[in-house]
Amino acid sequence: MNETDHSHHLAELAGFFASPAICRDSFRLLIHFSIRLAALGHCAEVLAIVERSPEAGLFQPLLDGLRIHSNIPIDASSSTRELALQIAEKISCEIAAHAEAGSVA
Repeated sequence: MNETDHSHHLAELAGFFASPAICRDSFRLLIHFSIRLAALGHCAEVLAIVERSPEAGLFQPLLDGLRIHSNIPIDASSSTRELALQIAEKISCEIAAHAEAGSVA
């Protein structure tokens, strides 16, 4: 598998989000994993995976953050919007970090 092929990781993420128990037990890890994959250029795929989750409601700020990053309008309450903006910012920071690391190599 080459460096840019993340299909295995996307498949794992889909499996994790398909399990309500994993969604509840690994909430923070799933958000982190989702942000990392989105920053690697898979935002649309991650968004689709989270939307299909039986626990998608738990991840509303993540969903909205992915949408903001993808320039998709959201309708969110002020508290949810703030978290969504933070997630979108984390994705942007990850992208910048990857770009910077690539320019050093």
